[in-house]
Amino acid sequence: MNEFKEYLTDSFKDQQICKPLFFNGKFGLRFDLQVGETNTNEYFEEVVRRAALLFEAAFDPSGTVYLMLRDYKWRRRKIRFSNYCFKQISDLTKTEVSWSKIRNLYGNEGDIFNVAVLKLKAQRINYRNILTAIANTDFSPRNPRFKFMGSVEIYFINRTQNLIFHMYDDRGLDIIATDIESLKPIYTKFNNWILSANREQIDEMMLKSKRG
Repeated sequence: MNEFKEYLTDSFKDQQICKPLFFNGKFGLRFDLQVGETNTNEYFEEVVRRAALLFEAAFDPSGTVYLMLRDYKWRRRKIRFSNYCFKQISDLTKTEVSWSKIRNLYGNEGDIFNVAVLKLKAQRINYRNILTAIANTDFSPRNPRFKFMGSVEIYFINRTQNLIFHMYDDRGLDIIATDIESLKPIYTKFNNWILSANREQIDEMMLKSKRG
């Protein structure tokens, strides 16, 4: 956990790693995952397809990834090793998981989040299942899903490219980086999926980088 905290401090400095991630990064992309009506299987299939392709563009299978899981601490609720997210990591052992707590993350005095961090190769992560569970969260009885996604946050960090990936729900996902060059290939390849509400800001960011 100390190594992870030092990495964030050194690489992302004073940037907050929290929702909405796009607005907390110097360089960021925001993608729209929605196509069609939400009451169809085709809708969810497209959400997961887009999210998975963006994940694959952001992470090399052999690259080192930090996976950070946060969960709002309500009464005695904690992040257990039986958590669905952990079950999607091949051959995971308890010694690979570091636990801690963070207070006042969103400026609300007294709020506490449980935190779990893993450091592993991307190829060990069944990311499609995790992304599917995020997409399904607000749509009971669809499964798999995270039952408390309003309080659960999952971040994937590419240690090599200093890039952070966060799918917030079925609507979309954010990717931020410390260097705009890490985002350019993703921006170019998946330009049609940029969220329209933020397109002007993102296009201007990319245009300024070309001028520079």
